[in-house]
Amino acid sequence: MAGRPAVPSGFEVRGKGDLLIHRTGLEEAIRRAADPVVLTQRVADEAMTLVASVEGVLVGFIQDPSCLAFECGAGFLEPEIGCRMALDESLAGLAFRSGVTLHSDDVESDPRCRRVQGVRSLVCVPLWRQSQTAGVLVVASSRPRAFDDRDVATLTSLAEFISVVITVAVDLAGATDAFLSRVCSDTVSTSVCEGADRDAETRFVANVLNPGASSRLEIRRRIDRVLKGHGLSHVFQPVFDLRSGECFAVEALARFAGRPKRTPDVWFAEAHAMGDGIDLEVISARRALSYSRRLPRGVALCVNASPEAMISEELLHVLEGSDAEHLVMELTEEARVDDYPRLSRVLDEMRLKGVRLAIDDTGAGFASLAHILKLVPDFIKLDRELTSGIDHDPVRIALATALVSFASGLGAEIIAEGIETAAELEVLCSLGIGYGQGFFLCRPTSVDSIPDRLPTELLPAVSALAS
Repeated sequence: MAGRPAVPSGFEVRGKGDLLIHRTGLEEAIRRAADPVVLTQRVADEAMTLVASVEGVLVGFIQDPSCLAFECGAGFLEPEIGCRMALDESLAGLAFRSGVTLHSDDVESDPRCRRVQGVRSLVCVPLWRQSQTAGVLVVASSRPRAFDDRDVATLTSLAEFISVVITVAVDLAGATDAFLSRVCSDTVSTSVCEGADRDAETRFVANVLNPGASSRLEIRRRIDRVLKGHGLSHVFQPVFDLRSGECFAVEALARFAGRPKRTPDVWFAEAHAMGDGIDLEVISARRALSYSRRLPRGVALCVNASPEAMISEELLHVLEGSDAEHLVMELTEEARVDDYPRLSRVLDEMRLKGVRLAIDDTGAGFASLAHILKLVPDFIKLDRELTSGIDHDPVRIALATALVSFASGLGAEIIAEGIETAAELEVLCSLGIGYGQGFFLCRPTSVDSIPDRLPTELLPAVSALAS
């Protein structure tokens, strides 16, 4: 439905109305949850599944003493939403006037019925409010004699329930209008109801009517703020060649400001849940790439992207101006790939320009192994879950050994993530792993600090192991 239809007089919502309401996002969520038309539309949608023969549904309410207005509908009668029908020229009008469920086996031969294109069978069920008929549920089929006595009985037995549901929804909408008018009115004394109290009341009502509404709107505000360029920054963690001790690359790690504090993976997950995940990834990649010219000469930049973002036109456009030969795109592990051929084609085009591919978080799940088999990366990043404690865990050593052999067969290199201790580093080097990163080697830092920190934080153990 394009907009909120006028509420019929039989189910009129009392209150000061929309003019007094400052329509913030939370207030809109409250209104949508309490809108009787939304619930009535749900009744129409569910009626389509109630009886096997139903092909179309309309719900009409008395608009004036002589006319029904159809506010909601479903199926092939949906185009009739918004139409008006005189009470004295239709089976629906007769059901309304008599207060009795009426049934027509064949509209074309029934003088009580108004012809509606495609309709051959009808059941019209009156709806009630405070012991008076206020509307009609119309159920239709394109076939004659589509509804039997059992179908009519089923629809009739639900009439009271439907009437009560809609009545309660109308009363709730009236109470909601009154609440929002009170909360937003300038006439309320701040000594009686402070701003923080009003906010708490509004969140309470929103979450009762629409569970999670307050939380979703808060996420929406946070994501919108970042998409507008606020609160997103990057730090860079060096990736070392464990054989020479030299810095091979730095991985750009997104950081987000604001409260409550959330890890980057939560930020990106929330953005994707809101439908803005690719936009946030593209903005993050653009920011990270803007630092590439400030890196030490010959040091590559590693940028993370999900499979969905990797094939997006927006990200490809951002990558066009990058130094491809010093760029490593890291494909995140957790996301499923629905179209490997397309992703492979995109990555092949990147590689022709000099971009290298890394599969992130290998060992944390099954997706990374599928990525490796189908995309044949240049680098396989060993997840910190496998790196942590590898110096005293034979199972981790066996798995890492197998991945080193597997990578060698593909012509790929292993990058071990999350190296925390000298013992872990020693075992990783003994297994033939060529690259590593982690707090033991160098903590994430600003791009301008990298030239000064590399010589001081790269521990002597790396040089000793390399010699």
